[in-house]
Amino acid sequence: MNRVLPAEEPITRSVAYIKESGRRLGLRKEEIDAIIHPQETRIFRLSCKILGKAVTFSGVLCLHNNARGPYKGGIRIAPDVDIWETVELGRLMTLKTAVSDIEFGGGKTGIRVDWNYLYKLYDKKPQDREFEKIVSLDIVEYYAQIYRDLFSKHIYIPAPDMGTGPDEMAFIYNETMDPASVTGKPEGTHGWLPGRKESTGYGCACVTRISVERIMGKDISEVSVAIQGFGNVGSYVAKYLYESGAKIVGISDIFGGVYDEHGLDIEKLTEYSKRFGTVVGYEGKSISNAELLCLPVDVLIPAAAGNVIGVEEAKKLQTKLIVEAANVPITLEGMEILNEREIPVIPDIIANSGGVIASMEEYSHSLSALKTRREEVFKVLEEKLGQALDDSWDIADSEKIDLCQAAVDLAVKRVYQAMKNRRYI
Repeated sequence: MNRVLPAEEPITRSVAYIKESGRRLGLRKEEIDAIIHPQETRIFRLSCKILGKAVTFSGVLCLHNNARGPYKGGIRIAPDVDIWETVELGRLMTLKTAVSDIEFGGGKTGIRVDWNYLYKLYDKKPQDREFEKIVSLDIVEYYAQIYRDLFSKHIYIPAPDMGTGPDEMAFIYNETMDPASVTGKPEGTHGWLPGRKESTGYGCACVTRISVERIMGKDISEVSVAIQGFGNVGSYVAKYLYESGAKIVGISDIFGGVYDEHGLDIEKLTEYSKRFGTVVGYEGKSISNAELLCLPVDVLIPAAAGNVIGVEEAKKLQTKLIVEAANVPITLEGMEILNEREIPVIPDIIANSGGVIASMEEYSHSLSALKTRREEVFKVLEEKLGQALDDSWDIADSEKIDLCQAAVDLAVKRVYQAMKNRRYI
């Protein structure tokens, strides 16, 4: 738990792209640096009493940029959290909100939890989900008490991320008594939003449909798809693409995957996964996560961890299009290989921004107390994501650059203008 602060920030894709955008836009070095680096980063320790025992956790709160609106970003609880990952995710959120043109900035919380240590401390078996839920709820409750002021004043508005969900967000709401202080609240709670849970997956499915039509000139029902990851994002991407007629031939989760060249029945696979906690063992050919990435498909959707496609993986891919449902699933070096191979990539800052767009809707409806319907939320997602794609493609075409760089160009231009307007730079 003492390695939340590694010695040196690694070179990331977002930093490289922001620097290139700044160069092309004619920004000074200090202006580019102001966009890259967080406005504030807090390292904290949580001393919690969980099930009668005192436990301490390390965490990072990145308040990256609020030029365009309140700092916005999820609370991540994971064993590998560190400061630079948290800063990178906060920076990505700044880019996402800008490219989608919503009035939020970017932020992130990361809390490091060594689950193996806790299993031993409490004499629990690994993967004890009930125990993990108790721990995460207690952690967020303590965290909410420390940063109550930030939430209550809408300086930083958190949401669920890896290791947290609506139940944890309810604890923040309980602390602030303000429904607009947090998004991703449980269904039926004051200020909750219909469609929020599935919004990231639905948005990614929309982006995939639009991209397939524009790049391949095909309807989604004419293409084959492989999805790495079957959590909240991947499962909903699969659901909505399947309902649109896509042939989903490969699915994987943390334990492994399944492949059927004729197409998987996603409804049955979802039920199987809920029952057994994995897609492994479902009818079809068993494959590894590495094998899934290299399947001969029209569309590959990495929807799990980051940095899964590096140089070697990029050389082996047999897909015609990649849609980044996860945060930074492709490394900077991997992107260079894909550009050389002319395999188009729909960037994460567009493809998985459905969640934060829905959060904007939840936030605004919490402030106004006006209710909305799932269909209305999905319509907003379609409009915002479609516009973000169109704007980015216009830049890509005019500047003769790839779509990932074009999307960052668009975001940087908007963030820079907001920072200049507010005299931040």
